[in-house]
Amino acid sequence: MIGDGSANFTHKAKRFLKYAQDNGIGTIEATLKLNLERAEEEAKKADFKYSFKRKRDDSAYAKELQEIAQDASKQAGEHLATLKSDIAAGLDTEKPDDRAKIKSAVTAARGLLQQGAVGIKVFEAWTALAQAAKDEGLAKIPAEVVKARERLASAIAWHQRQTDDLKLRLKAVASEFFIVPDHEHTDGHCPLCENALNDAKGKRLADELAELKKSSAEAQRKLSDVCAELEKRLRDQLPKDLLNHFDLLVEMKIPDAFESAALDRFVNAVPFSTVLTGMAAFARDKAQFLTKTLPAFNPHSTQTDVSIPKIANDLLNYIRSLEHLIEFVDWWKINGAEFRDAWASLRGSDDGSGQFLPESLEGKLSSLEAALEKAAPLDDIAKALNSASGEAGKWHAIYLKQQERENIAAALDPLKYLRTVVTIETANSILALSARMKAVLDRIHFRERLSFSDAALGKKEVRIAGCFHDGILIDASAVANTSWLRAILWAFVLALREETLENLESNPFPLVVLDDPQVTFDPRNKRKWAEEIAKLANAEWSDPQAAQLILTTHERQFFQFLVNLEGLKGQQGLVVSLNAISNVTTVVNGSSLAQGFGEASKNSDDKRGHAYILEVRTYCEDLLRIMLRSEGPDINNCHLGELATKMRSLATSGVSPFNRQPFEKLLGVIAGTNEVKALKIINDAHHHYDGTVGLAEAKDVKKFWEKTLQDQIHTCFRVFAEYEAYCGEPRVFPWMDNVVEFPKGNSADVKKMSIAYTGIAAAAKADGRVGDGLITLEELASAERIVLYDHDIFQLAAGTLEPIASVGHLLIVCNGAKLNQRNLVAATCGDQLLVRRYNEADVHPHIAVLTGQSIDPYALPQPIIVPKEKLVAKKIVGTLFPRPGSAIPPKMEGVEFVELADISLANDILNNARLFKVSGRSAEPIALDGQFIITQPVEFQKQQAVSRDGMLVIAVDENGARYFKRLRVHGDLFVLESLNSDGTTAGEILSSNGQMGFPRLTGLLDVVGVLFEHS
Repeated sequence: MIGDGSANFTHKAKRFLKYAQDNGIGTIEATLKLNLERAEEEAKKADFKYSFKRKRDDSAYAKELQEIAQDASKQAGEHLATLKSDIAAGLDTEKPDDRAKIKSAVTAARGLLQQGAVGIKVFEAWTALAQAAKDEGLAKIPAEVVKARERLASAIAWHQRQTDDLKLRLKAVASEFFIVPDHEHTDGHCPLCENALNDAKGKRLADELAELKKSSAEAQRKLSDVCAELEKRLRDQLPKDLLNHFDLLVEMKIPDAFESAALDRFVNAVPFSTVLTGMAAFARDKAQFLTKTLPAFNPHSTQTDVSIPKIANDLLNYIRSLEHLIEFVDWWKINGAEFRDAWASLRGSDDGSGQFLPESLEGKLSSLEAALEKAAPLDDIAKALNSASGEAGKWHAIYLKQQERENIAAALDPLKYLRTVVTIETANSILALSARMKAVLDRIHFRERLSFSDAALGKKEVRIAGCFHDGILIDASAVANTSWLRAILWAFVLALREETLENLESNPFPLVVLDDPQVTFDPRNKRKWAEEIAKLANAEWSDPQAAQLILTTHERQFFQFLVNLEGLKGQQGLVVSLNAISNVTTVVNGSSLAQGFGEASKNSDDKRGHAYILEVRTYCEDLLRIMLRSEGPDINNCHLGELATKMRSLATSGVSPFNRQPFEKLLGVIAGTNEVKALKIINDAHHHYDGTVGLAEAKDVKKFWEKTLQDQIHTCFRVFAEYEAYCGEPRVFPWMDNVVEFPKGNSADVKKMSIAYTGIAAAAKADGRVGDGLITLEELASAERIVLYDHDIFQLAAGTLEPIASVGHLLIVCNGAKLNQRNLVAATCGDQLLVRRYNEADVHPHIAVLTGQSIDPYALPQPIIVPKEKLVAKKIVGTLFPRPGSAIPPKMEGVEFVELADISLANDILNNARLFKVSGRSAEPIALDGQFIITQPVEFQKQQAVSRDGMLVIAVDENGARYFKRLRVHGDLFVLESLNSDGTTAGEILSSNGQMGFPRLTGLLDVVGVLFEHS
């Protein structure tokens, strides 16, 4: 081991010496080199001189890189230090992060300066003023204003008259139809009532109508309509751009608007307000100075004339604003250039050589850009060297670890040659073991055509030599079977142990642990191997070869070989296997109880007798706790009575395996109504020893324990262990996991279907034979609506439910119904979709049995046996019978039901359907007592009866008798076939018109399905 370990530690291809490689030192070196090269390249641009005094393997190398980076960063800050007045006071030019903020701000400021006046509303409005001066339509506005004022004055006058005379507008309308008299002595006539206007009042009205006729249109119009028309007409004369900025220009105060625009762009906007505060202060001062040099033009002020209506005042103010705007256009034509020059002065102008005046925004920004350009390579140097410093630190840490490992490898290098020494010694030892191995094989009478000769150590394995004939040795691994090689291996292990103990002359650790050793034994030699193992355990302790044997086995035959045949001495116990609830293996046997009683009896010790009773109680509680451990974490704190109550509850609830007969007998003893005296002593023994319970009571308990309780509780424990082994971890059958899902459901559509429960179909009071088909129908007083809330409908694809349903019939499945014995189910099991009858085995209630039904015995499907936890099943609560000729699904292996492709098939069946509850057994085997027959009414005609040949019907004859049968048509005769196949019930014959004396068929109901239950 030492030699192998040393060889592995010193091997350069092994993991120990590949520490640096495994931790990515190659990638770190490449990144470090790349950063150093980048720093060197930037240093040439900035004329920055630096050199390294230390090497990479120096612990201070990373710190030296960091110091050079700090020096470069400091120089970068010095370039910007002269321009501190242009940036915010809180920014430190020596900090790289602050320099990055300044750089970002300068880039943003450059974008704003390049935009010029783009995006400034005031400048857009001024541009509209300049363009309006060239617009021909604007020149027409003064004349339109004059006309508008005249029309407004006229409209105001008419409005006043309309206010004074509320009928004026009506008179104006009438005036259009008024005929003015052609002579002064001729009377006019009212255009409304056609009466002559010949009295004084009428003559005044005639004169007024004559006047209004001249201005009828003006007299009719409302003042608001006139104002709206005039305003629209004036607005339409304005150029579009001028109209868009109308309100801004009318209210604009010149030159204050210039200052506001400058402040919004170069003072209040980011980055001037946050970073370039010095430039912002300069822009504020310069804008204020330039504003004072610019000419003024005051905004328009509104006026109000209280003598006229508000709407007229609003129009007059609009006209004044328009006149003001025309004045503004003329004013701007003369003075606009001064504002453009002022903006250029604030921004800064190129002197022709690409330079800007320092006292301008362009000049100050250019200075910042120049300083940043000088600082940029120094910042890049600092960034590259800081990154290199980090990589150098990582590299050095890995380097130190690698050096430490290489030093260890150098120190271990001489030890790797121990492998050769050990190999030689091992080879000699194995060669010496050959004789002992032969002796072991002889003792078990190992007789094969291929016999063992010797064993030798090869380069990487132990070579076993065998022979078919004396003197001819061959490599046994090339021809021997597994059983032969296992026998040789056992012989090698036993021989090695024997020789080792002889050399030691003692046995410092006499323990042998074997787990199911018999699985490696050849059946012919199993008995002799048991003899060899038992010999070790039965040897006297004075013998160095003796062993303390711990052996577990699941094979009863091997156990009997050891105990019964070879007389293996020792205690026996039952093993509780590992499971999901407990990760501790438990061994129980109870032999310590007999030892405890023996001590008490031998010494007549009452206190030890009391302790024995307590041990019996504790032993029983331990076994019960093991069996009930999955029922909750508090089980370990329960005493005997509580454990018995818990087990009784499980047995009553039908929980396996506690509902089986052995547990019933045990519970009859420990939790029965008649308490046994010895059990009462056991229950009282948990109290402290007070002298009242001693050896005499222990004898009663021992008798009860050995005669009754021991066998019962051990039997229950064996049943529990077998049940847990079978159900908890199935080893006999490799149950397949479910790999198919239920077909797509249609519960939403099914929920919309409505069925009416309208009556009862009762067995006729004849001879009461089962399945005779004779029924009476009794209508309910009111129908009950039935809705299938959580149901799906599938289509049967195999004949596994005959005669209840056939291929192509529809199955109504309830998604949430509880499964009971003998229910019909649709299920997924492994890779199959099954429709079967659900059963449970009484002996194994955790196992489900799915059985099929068929009229043809040769087509009867094989039953399916499956653990309940592997089964996904839904209860079938009804069947629907489509009309003959409906499409049926194709036959597929392992698929007994399919998705219903067309839900309208079920809709057609259930539309207007009526339910009759079956009372009695006349409808068997199709419908049982308490189930529901689903029917459809039929408008009875002979042709309708002919078309239902082969269908289930309720037929009514002329005498009122009703038959639930299968209809067969033979000309004018109707044969009603019995549904009962046992031959005990006859069919019926009806006729269309009383032919041959048979009763006439007078009514039909289609039986379109059966609903087994509803909720």
